[in-house]
Amino acid sequence: MVAISQYDKHIIREPYGQLERDGKVVFSGFVCLPEQLKTKCQYLYSIVNKAHVNEATPHVHEFPVIMSFYGGDCSDIRDFDAEIWFYLGGERQTITNPATISIPPGLAHCPLIFKRVSKPLAWVEIMLTDSYEREEVNIPLVPDPGI
Repeated sequence: MVAISQYDKHIIREPYGQLERDGKVVFSGFVCLPEQLKTKCQYLYSIVNKAHVNEATPHVHEFPVIMSFYGGDCSDIRDFDAEIWFYLGGERQTITNPATISIPPGLAHCPLIFKRVSKPLAWVEIMLTDSYEREEVNIPLVPDPGI
């Protein structure tokens, strides 16, 4: 029998999960929550295979959020063939190559629209908080995303 290391508690095994809001699954992939990480941080990782609207509603948080999008081929994460529309402060940002977005507290963000996904891509979201709270905001979106 192999003894369990004193450091085993720092390894989150099989961190697959889903997050729901209003009875709808809004995220499916690797989910590491503050109680697992033992810090004020939430870590989400998912592979996106198809075009879809992930989040339609502009909102703000009182904590920073970091999002990264990169190619889903682990042998070449720069191999990126997608178009993502992500709104910051009501203005559409178009992502067509690997990118990281740093969202400071209070900056309105979303919709997040995976407009075209020709190859799978990885999406990582890190929220520097131990609880998820958001405030929806009503701001004009330029250009209008048509959703």
